[in-house]
Amino acid sequence: MRVLFLGTAAYEGHPNVFCDCDNCRKVREAGPDNFRLTSAVLVNDDLLIDFGPNIMAGAQKTGSTLFNVRTLLITHSHSDHLYLPNFGYRMDRYNASYERLSPMSVLANSTVLSLISDSVYFDPDKTILLIAEAYKETVLNDYSVIPIPAVHKVKEGEQALLFLIKKKGKSFFYATDTGPLDEFSLKLIKSFLDSPLDLVAIDSTLGFMKEVTFPYHQTAEQVVSTVETMRKNGIMDDTTKIYAHHFSHYPNPTQGELERFYVRFGIAVAYDGLSLEI
Repeated sequence: MRVLFLGTAAYEGHPNVFCDCDNCRKVREAGPDNFRLTSAVLVNDDLLIDFGPNIMAGAQKTGSTLFNVRTLLITHSHSDHLYLPNFGYRMDRYNASYERLSPMSVLANSTVLSLISDSVYFDPDKTILLIAEAYKETVLNDYSVIPIPAVHKVKEGEQALLFLIKKKGKSFFYATDTGPLDEFSLKLIKSFLDSPLDLVAIDSTLGFMKEVTFPYHQTAEQVVSTVETMRKNGIMDDTTKIYAHHFSHYPNPTQGELERFYVRFGIAVAYDGLSLEI
């Protein structure tokens, strides 16, 4: 699997264009290589995770095409993960290659699917909506996908999801937006694995925040603790590539500062345009 990070920020991007805090100033001074678009990941060239407002910018910034995407996984309905006008780029009136465009299977919770199907951008000829059920393995276009419930606050009655993705003996756990997972979830994740994970992208939204008043994301310290627990449980080992991901602006400094912190724990830091092979 080739995994390309199209964006690595939380809702407001980093720097927040309307903010003048210390971290936003530091990132601006460090230059565009430190800038972060809202989070999304492209696997190979045919599976996309999340569909926020910066999808076009992320693809253009990395020189990527999304023409071959046949599978879209959406974690939840927050607007940095689901931006409905993106579906318009696939519609006949806006796409000169419409006749050659493959139908795209969308795996998501029922809230997200209802928002898509009720949208003016929904094209039933090119969009297949599939309900994601927690811990139920689904095979989509040669990928095995297992939705894992996230610890995240969304619309009433909605369950945000993480995704465990497997293909040809390789595994990738996309684990944002979420607070720390409980032992029950970790045991079930392990049950789907024949060997430790090859790659993990883990929620790091709250960075160096001291007082946690929002338990639905993770601080840097919680990231370290989660990784230690997953190593003890055998979900990860020394060969697992572990990347902190999904950064909010106010508790997260520059790429270099984040790297200096996380490297001590065997954790790397994702950035826009990062490409990995597993």
